[in-house]
Order: sequence, then structure tokens, then C-alpha cells
Amino acid sequence: RSDDLVREQASWGALREAYLDLRLDAVDLRIGKQIIVWGRADRLNPTDTLTPRNFTLLAVEEDDQRVGTPAIKLSYFVGRVSLTGIWLPHFAPHTIPLPHLAPSVRLREHSPSPTFAQWAVKLDHSGGIVDWSLSYFDGYDLIPDLRLGQVTASPIAVTLTHNHIRVIGADAAWTLGRFGLRGEAAYTFTSDHHGRDPLVKNSFFFLVLGVDRTFLDSLNVNVQYLLRVLAQFRDLEDIRDPFRRSAARHIAAVTSQRDAVQHGASLRIGYRWWQETLETECAGIVSFTRLDFLLRPKVIYAVNDRWKVSLGGDVMRGSRRTVFGRLRTNAGAYLEIRYSF
Repeated sequence: RSDDLVREQASWGALREAYLDLRLDAVDLRIGKQIIVWGRADRLNPTDTLTPRNFTLLAVEEDDQRVGTPAIKLSYFVGRVSLTGIWLPHFAPHTIPLPHLAPSVRLREHSPSPTFAQWAVKLDHSGGIVDWSLSYFDGYDLIPDLRLGQVTASPIAVTLTHNHIRVIGADAAWTLGRFGLRGEAAYTFTSDHHGRDPLVKNSFFFLVLGVDRTFLDSLNVNVQYLLRVLAQFRDLEDIRDPFRRSAARHIAAVTSQRDAVQHGASLRIGYRWWQETLETECAGIVSFTRLDFLLRPKVIYAVNDRWKVSLGGDVMRGSRRTVFGRLRTNAGAYLEIRYSF
């Protein structure tokens, strides 16, 4: 890819996945660089904490933002139940959009060490009336916290730090008549479980409950309720140091930790036309607490079995103290032509 066609910048590429699969009766073993996605909610998954995404990439499909990481995954199957263990010997973080910094601020990212201690386990049931899973992850946070150097120094050193976290999660999905019901929840234990450090995320509970239905064989509607609760909450305005207070505001806005309890919703409406050769969709997320929102419309036309043309974009709005308000300058549009073989 090339990030800017109007500038003389070299194009670059990345190998997203490359792994070896071994299947022996009831045991599956996968070794190599792989994308591991957890969760049954629609696109907003509290338990999806294992492999990174590039949030700066404006892509037609959100899965195109995902990047693989070296891992060993071992699964054992008994009927409809599987037990999966994962070892992640290498840490790769999310790529997130960052605001423009003042010339007096020097930003760098610190990789955690050692990285070979990351692991996860999941008990999954699929294929019955209710699909469900229980999971646990012990590793490093894909979204960074901030660490400040001496404010009196010039330039001021700001370090993106990925702290240790533990995540307990569960999800379920089932069908009730024409409706599909989904639920997913996770509790994340951060390294600041007692809420004493304003520059480190507090432990939190994240819940997603959703329902979807298809009307007239072509119209699909999916709506979800979002709840996020902080274990410990501290009013950032009580921080006396102005630079430290500003940094705490930024990390709280990026990580949705400005409020003790946050409510929100997501909506996705899709319709297929012309014998399903034309697909239109509009998805959105809104926070009822801060009233910031994201809109993501797109149109995909299948010229034939190999060629597809896509047009869409992202629109973010809200105050500067909100997640989508800070990302409003990242709004944009895209045109993609894709050939599959």
C-alpha cells in the first residue's frame, strides 16, 4: 500500500498471516503468524484482546484492519465443545490515530518485556440451541497508556506504554424465531486496579447486548446496547499539574474512561439490491453519555465474480473530550476496486 499518492513516499507491504495447520483426530494445532478473533457480538467485542488492528487504515471491511501476530494455538474437541489454549510469544500493539503534538513534546512507544508470558484459554460450545464461550486472557494491553517524563525538561518525554492486563470474558448467541440474539461481556483487570494513577486505565466492565433480524430477505437490521462501567473513578479535574491533567484527559478520552458509567448503542442497517449484486450499508455508534458518534456508510457493487467496486467513508463528531470528537479530523472517504482470484 501507499499512504499518500501525491507525495514521494515508498509503498510498503505486510504479511498478515502465515501459519501451519496440523489436524489429528480431535486435536487442532496452528503455529505461525495468525489473526485470532474472539467474541459473538457484532463488531464490538469486549473479549477480542489477543491480536492487533490498524485503526488508521480506512478500509471497506473492518477485518482488513486486522494484523496477525506469532502464536501457537491448540484446540481439543469433544462433540460440540472445544477447549483452546493460546500462547503469544511476541507482542504487537494496535496502531491508533494520535493527535498532533506540540514541538516541545517528544513521543515514543515502549514495547513490554518479556513478551513470551502472554497466554489465553477458551471453552467454547457451538452448534446447539445456544452457542456460548468462556475465556481468559493474561498478557499486555493492545491500547497504550501514557507515561510522562519530567515536565521541566525540554522536550517533554511522553511514552506510550502497554501495561499488563487480565481479561475474563463470556459470550452467547441464540435464535428466537426470526430474531438473532447476542451477548458478550468482559471484565478487564488493569495494572491500576485501585484507580490511583490517572495515566493508566482503570479496571472496567464492558457489556454488549444485541438483536438482529432480516426483513423481506434483503433488509438486515442490527442494534446493540453498550455499557461500560469503571471499577474506580477519579475526577480528572482534581489533578493539580496542568500537563498531567491534560495527558490524563487525552488517555481517558481515547479509552472511553471519562465517566464512571457510560451508555451507548450501535446500529447497522444493510440492504441488498439487484439480485444481491449491490450492497448498501450504514453503521453507526453513539454514546448517550457524551453524545459523540461515528457514522460509516458504504456501497459495494459486484461487477462480476472477481471484480468489486466499493465507496464509503467515516464521519466522527463530538466534543474534544470524547473518543469520536478527538478523531473528527480523521474523517475521510474511500474508493476501492478489488480483484479476487
